[in-house]
Amino acid sequence: MTNHTISANTLFHFTKSIDNLRNILTHTFSPRYCLEHIDNISKEAIDLAIPMVCFCDIPLSQIKDHVNTYGEYAIGLSKEWAMSNGISPVFYLHYGSLTNEMINKLFKASYNLDKVNSNIKNELTASNSMNYFQFLFFCKSYNGRMWRNGILEQNKTFYDEREWRFIPNLAELDSLGANMVISKDIHENVQLRNRYNRDIENIKIKFSPKDIKYIIIEKEQERLKMIRIIEQIKGSDYSMDDLKELNSKIISVEQIREDF
Repeated sequence: MTNHTISANTLFHFTKSIDNLRNILTHTFSPRYCLEHIDNISKEAIDLAIPMVCFCDIPLSQIKDHVNTYGEYAIGLSKEWAMSNGISPVFYLHYGSLTNEMINKLFKASYNLDKVNSNIKNELTASNSMNYFQFLFFCKSYNGRMWRNGILEQNKTFYDEREWRFIPNLAELDSLGANMVISKDIHENVQLRNRYNRDIENIKIKFSPKDIKYIIIEKEQERLKMIRIIEQIKGSDYSMDDLKELNSKIISVEQIREDF
């Protein structure tokens, strides 16, 4: 009997250009501040940019619509690699649900430590608050609106994306003097956003050739260009066998649309 799985064995990170893909292959992953329209924790939505790297758990046969939003270039890596690097599925919820209510109660509880000594209370409150926000950054609305090219788009079912995230440890951000979040106004200022991103660019999620399952390009005619890019940036680090194996993992969106 054929086993038709919903989850893939690969997590994909999509991007808008071949140059972005080149940068990932050259420098591996670093988190970037991504603007989130958070409308699942209160009646009033909040716009915050959170440092993260995003992946999706979608089989190749189902990514045709996904590329229209997130880009026609991607790198696919094994779930084993993801789990070993602290990358986790997000927790989908919606405002008014019991789970959402429980999260809000946990947040309030972190500030309600009346039975302990005041000095310990301050320390525990800060620790619990940090743990709460670390967890909150792994939460996502079941559906709602999202920012895309400066426009707040509507009627997006985020649950279909089966998102996984890497979020830097908040203690590590603090040690770097980096912000836990930045405002929408700062994020929309390209120079300011780049400055804040530089604060976290040394946080790396590294991968090796064996971790890579797919390299996705937009068009078949870009295949030779991608092969040359891989040889140029990894020629001194990877063996010839590694390079040949990576080249065999290149697949185009054109091919996916025709054959999957």
